[in-house]
Amino acid sequence: MEFYRTIPALLVLILLGALFWIIKIIKLYCQKRTKIASINTLILGFLILIGLWELRIIPLSADWDFRNQTKDLTGKQFWCWNDYRYEEGGVRGEGFLFEVYRLSDEMAKYFSNPDREFFEHYPGEKFETTKWKETPILDTELVNYFTPIYGDWSRDLQREIEAYQKIVKRLAKDKGAYYAVRDNHGRDLYLISPKEKIIIYINHNM
Repeated sequence: MEFYRTIPALLVLILLGALFWIIKIIKLYCQKRTKIASINTLILGFLILIGLWELRIIPLSADWDFRNQTKDLTGKQFWCWNDYRYEEGGVRGEGFLFEVYRLSDEMAKYFSNPDREFFEHYPGEKFETTKWKETPILDTELVNYFTPIYGDWSRDLQREIEAYQKIVKRLAKDKGAYYAVRDNHGRDLYLISPKEKIIIYINHNM
């Protein structure tokens, strides 16, 4: 509990530190100390770049992060492209993350008839999920849990998310897709549809 209370304070300190650093750099340039000012600018810029990458703001950062998980997730390492991402988090670890990745034709073809190891060994242990199972998902409460609509979301955001949630509900009803679920400190849902050529990832802990 105390850790989560310190997060807002840490964010404020980081912002104040960055502001102080920027002011310092400006002063160095004004003092004609361009060499040390340039070094400070490069260091600060590098740290900002790392932060933006970790926050998935820089293009391809989400794609790269997901690519690094695909081997342990499916047994195959491959690129897929982020079509949609919505993330909402809280200071106590609660949150909602919804991601949609586009599969290549080659990978969609593979997942239309994956080998036996795909079902027996994946996702790997680090994901702490069930192994891949074929849809339909008979547990309607599970599907409803992963497709929430919150009253504090704007109407535009509700419509936006509902459009993607309809895909989840449709895939959950039909055969031909695969899913894995983690139920530990919040819940994760992974859903692969060869027909739609997508992988959906949802984390819900609200």
